Amino acid sequence: MALSIVKGLLEQYVQSLFNEGIINEQFSRIQHLKMVGRTEHFVQLINSYCLDVESILAQLASSFDLPEVDFSKLAALAAEVTERSSRIGAEHVRLACVDLMRACEQMQKQKFLLALDWTKTEFTQTQNKLQVLVQMERRIMRLEAKQKN
Repeated sequence: MALSIVKGLLEQYVQSLFNEGIINEQFSRIQHLKMVGRTEHFVQLINSYCLDVESILAQLASSFDLPEVDFSKLAALAAEVTERSSRIGAEHVRLACVDLMRACEQMQKQKFLLALDWTKTEFTQTQNKLQVLVQMERRIMRLEAKQKN
């Protein structure tokens, strides 16, 4: 009983993330891992994404604070965030990175700072929502394991 309730709540939660535009159809593709019995791998992908992007955003901030700003390096880091976000289907983060990359191309410090703040905000919101999803997935895995015993 509890398992079906949590699964239903998870399904509704994921749908709300789609409706808000937080995630896109690429997320559905990686969600397929669950269908083939690889839920733990799905959860690890989300956790890896969050850790990696958090690290890259920290690098972006620290690289900007150097005396000589290397916008080509910043653009490469921003492109990495864009790529990782695209692969996992984190749509809001991917969209925020567009402005970040544009600011790098234009070599405008003020625009870069604004875009970086926006990207960090979108990432933090997405990360928080994905962590809720991960917690729900782990709860389902525990409940399924209990049912097998």
